[in-house]
Amino acid sequence: MIAFKFLAAGAVAPFTGFRWSRGQWVTAPADRSDVWIHACRLADLPYWLDDELWRMELDSPVHEARYQIASPRGRLLERVEAWDGLLAVAYTHACAWRARDVALPQLAPAVRDAVARAASLEAIRAIDVAPGSLVGAYLADVVKWGQRGLPAMTSYVSAVLASSSGGGLAAFESERAWQARWLAERLRLE
Repeated sequence: MIAFKFLAAGAVAPFTGFRWSRGQWVTAPADRSDVWIHACRLADLPYWLDDELWRMELDSPVHEARYQIASPRGRLLERVEAWDGLLAVAYTHACAWRARDVALPQLAPAVRDAVARAASLEAIRAIDVAPGSLVGAYLADVVKWGQRGLPAMTSYVSAVLASSSGGGLAAFESERAWQARWLAERLRLE
């Protein structure tokens, strides 16, 4: 099965510190699914963002979980070069602006008008969007992480903001689905 895997710079697994080598099969004990090779389907990409994105092959059996898949055996095939610093920043900004749009109806009228007129993340950050508003506090965090160019934080808090706007888990997962579509389209993944 072809899947995807985000890794830290240098093809390093962020949780284990394992350094992957392109094309070499990595095997975990078949009877220990807790240590299997984890990977992403397209819909899972926003949950696992990191420095590098790789296309990988998983051997059978493949266990499907809610936000990832796993197999006792896998190998990296090729790096998805389109996932680079520029695209990460573009994704971060797309998430931040979308979060702004989701937050607008929840903000106090004076704050809402100022945020709607803001032409940059810096301009939104200069507005006190949070007085007495959980959604405003999340928007302030999204803008802060967006300005810093941190895609994992920005996209996660954007999804939490959507959830806090009244839609619960369904809104959270809907936002993550939008993020996955944005990534798949820009990365030209299928």
